[in-house]
Amino acid sequence: MIPINYQVTGEEEYSFRIEIDGDGNYTVHTGTYATQKPRSGKLTAHQESELQHAVTSLRSFSEHPKPGDGQAFQAKLVVGEGEQQVVYTFWEGALEEDEQLASLVRQLEVI
Repeated sequence: MIPINYQVTGEEEYSFRIEIDGDGNYTVHTGTYATQKPRSGKLTAHQESELQHAVTSLRSFSEHPKPGDGQAFQAKLVVGEGEQQVVYTFWEGALEEDEQLASLVRQLEVI
């Protein structure tokens, strides 16, 4: 499994972070006004396969910065580790522009 760290911050103190290690173990942190305890688990073989496919199908890791000063959710996706690590930052509007990125994010958010 390729390690993945995905983090979203947004309005009204919204926060979502998921960390997946190389063995498929994950920890999900969610928070709003009432922060919840992190939950942990292990991906199924099917989830690992789907995530691996989604990561490799990304065309490129190009940045999608937030336009202007408006309120929007900001996201950071880190794939891999060490010298193979790729860091990708984007705003919520990028999900409408990049179908492969949207697919990966949806898979992460349902874990």
